[in-house]
Amino acid sequence: MSVAPGDVVVGQASSLAIRFRNPGPGPCFNVVFKPRLPPGLVLVRGSGQVDIPALPAGHTHTHTISVEARRPGPFELTSINFSYRDENDLPVRVTDFRAGLVAKPAPPPVLIRQPTGRLRVECEDGELDLGAWDLLRIRVSNGTGVPLDDVTVAVEGPFATDGKRSRITTLDDGTTARYSFHVNAAEGGQHVPVTVRTTYRYRDLGGEIRTRTQQDDVNIAVRAVEPRRDPTSGEQIVLYLAASPRDMSPLRSDLEMRKVKEKLQLSRQREQYRIELCPASRFDDISQALIDYEPHVVHFSGHGDAGGNLCVEDEYGYRDSITPEGLAELFGQHRATIRCVVVNACHSIHLAKILSTRIDHVVGMRYQIGDEAAIQFSVGFYQALFAGWSVPDAFARGRAHIRSRPALEQQHLTPLLFPPGP
Repeated sequence: MSVAPGDVVVGQASSLAIRFRNPGPGPCFNVVFKPRLPPGLVLVRGSGQVDIPALPAGHTHTHTISVEARRPGPFELTSINFSYRDENDLPVRVTDFRAGLVAKPAPPPVLIRQPTGRLRVECEDGELDLGAWDLLRIRVSNGTGVPLDDVTVAVEGPFATDGKRSRITTLDDGTTARYSFHVNAAEGGQHVPVTVRTTYRYRDLGGEIRTRTQQDDVNIAVRAVEPRRDPTSGEQIVLYLAASPRDMSPLRSDLEMRKVKEKLQLSRQREQYRIELCPASRFDDISQALIDYEPHVVHFSGHGDAGGNLCVEDEYGYRDSITPEGLAELFGQHRATIRCVVVNACHSIHLAKILSTRIDHVVGMRYQIGDEAAIQFSVGFYQALFAGWSVPDAFARGRAHIRSRPALEQQHLTPLLFPPGP
């Protein structure tokens, strides 16, 4: 028989496990044990007597009680009533059971700081396009004087959203976090109002978790865009599809899209291209976007699984797998306009092979590809494509951008082009 652990803390309820183990060849019966606690050690929870009808050979029975020490120092748990019948049905009585315990002083109370300031909430520089899906970026700085947990931001305004909130686990005092939201602005102007609700958690003076919500009003600039040109005008449309299901690791699709848009703005042939954004893509969204925009280039930024399936989002933002064969059949119905598909997702080589039987040029990923490598490929690829280069040449430039970074060099062979260039 044993008692564990050997240490308790003064002024706190501490659990003790009293274990009875039968190492003998046969069962024991009618085990009775009544612990005696010394002065200064009191029982606060659990039964003060143990009764075990039978304990088979090789088995262990654990009885748990909670005790509280009123002073520090050594203690001894004893018993004058510890008896059982052994495997031969002979009575056994133990009169000298002792178990040593040590009560340690309680640690000094921890001083818990309380929030004394507010979060600073700002809108990142940049304009949104009226009537188009774009990225709204919010910057939150912690000026409360204490570290915060589960900092969640939601936005409301004259725009449609994908319904998602943005969250980070911890925001230390004096640090800043950036949150991105996919929105479609319905109102233009230089001072369009946005309501930002930030919720966070902290510990109060009693150590309990508290939740606090802060509301701020900021303004964003929304510019009107030119009406959509006629499809026969020669304008090339890039359809950017993004999906980051809640139950999968988050991706920096927002950063990738921002860098691609920057390359288009810097291109001499920027008037010949237009980017259409479809965030938080579900399968139905992809199908509808192919009909609505009749794109020439389709880019998917998201996850793929080892079986070659593409991972989009379901109605609740969680993973929904799409088979390569079904997606290829869907894209094949638009082969008259689509000249290139880029699948910037892990393990998309199988999908790329099947798509290449219906689309002229398809880029897939041989293995897993990291966020930074995927972004570097897109930057190089679209920088060349927007300059009028061919798809094979743009593909080569995308791989060169990956290889140029020492930390990413080994991933430059991950992207594959079907069919391969010269």
